[in-house]
Amino acid sequence: MNDTQSAFKLWINKGLLERMAESISTVYADFDRQKLIHLAPKLDSLELKDRVRRVRDELRCLLPQKYRTALKILIMSLDAGNLKGFDLWPYTEFIQTYGIEDLDASLPALKKITPLFTSEFAIRPFIRKYPEQALSFLKSCAKDSNVHVRRWASEGSRARLPWGEKLEILIQNPTLTLEILETLKHDPDLYVRKSVSNHLNDLAKDHADWVIEVLSRWKLNCKPAHAKKINWIIYRSLRNLIKKGHPKAMNLIGVNCNAKVKVTPVQLNKKFFRLNDTIEFNFAICSIAKKQQKIIIDYIIHHVKANKETTPKIFKLKNILLEPNQKISILKKHSLKKITTRKYYPGVHLLEIQVNGKVLMWAEWTLRL
Repeated sequence: MNDTQSAFKLWINKGLLERMAESISTVYADFDRQKLIHLAPKLDSLELKDRVRRVRDELRCLLPQKYRTALKILIMSLDAGNLKGFDLWPYTEFIQTYGIEDLDASLPALKKITPLFTSEFAIRPFIRKYPEQALSFLKSCAKDSNVHVRRWASEGSRARLPWGEKLEILIQNPTLTLEILETLKHDPDLYVRKSVSNHLNDLAKDHADWVIEVLSRWKLNCKPAHAKKINWIIYRSLRNLIKKGHPKAMNLIGVNCNAKVKVTPVQLNKKFFRLNDTIEFNFAICSIAKKQQKIIIDYIIHHVKANKETTPKIFKLKNILLEPNQKISILKKHSLKKITTRKYYPGVHLLEIQVNGKVLMWAEWTLRL
């Protein structure tokens, strides 16, 4: 479990159980408030998702066994105003687990909850089981007046949602959500457009050419009033392809893969490092072109793995417009502090400077533990 999940798990605590019990009791007099509250000590040893599921299952025991009756109580309890944000994760888990056979009741309930806590995880089992009906419902949500519901239409149907299960049907066929994205691409809220770009970035991992084709069409047919929005979506949707120097992606943002530049040797502050040290490196880049160039500079660190092989990680450095014969110097600091998503191993690492998708200079450094 990463640090974010560890922090969120503390949200599922006795205080939440008390608020939840109070909210449900206002609409269901027979609710056993104390039994729910007494669940608290049993949560202490559990991680985030297990806490959520334990509360979900307790609600199943304490509410009427008829699903629609229990669901009506949960939805009515929202009106008390005591629950918001991660408080409601057990509610969405309840719906996706015990309401999976009742599409007609469950989808509107998830839509009702979404403005208070996103149902982006809970919708996914329904997409997997009822792809046509669930996606049709989300298509209508993309036109909703509520920004959270509109964003849910895109975020909930992402092929590779972080923390969420993959949706193989969407990985295989990216066209299934295109209507949703078409509806939302000019949305007035950046919150929604960001989801559209993340959605396309997911799809680009398996269907790069298709995503570029869609974005090219959006750009070609875009009215001036929406040009800024579409250009922003293009950059974010293609960010991983741009890092990799994908020629079609680079071309769409007006970048030439064969930049006419010279890069000086990379200078490191030292050659040997330990954990929590900071790598400082500098170099210069000079244009040898006769006209202005759009330049994207990244750096790549090839981290040593347990088997002594290396794996590359690309980091953004700088985007610039380089004038003819212009020379700029670049200084960068890179921390070697411990993070939950990476384990460091000793050995010789490689630092590369990438310009418009091509590696033009490099230097080696050694990590000692």
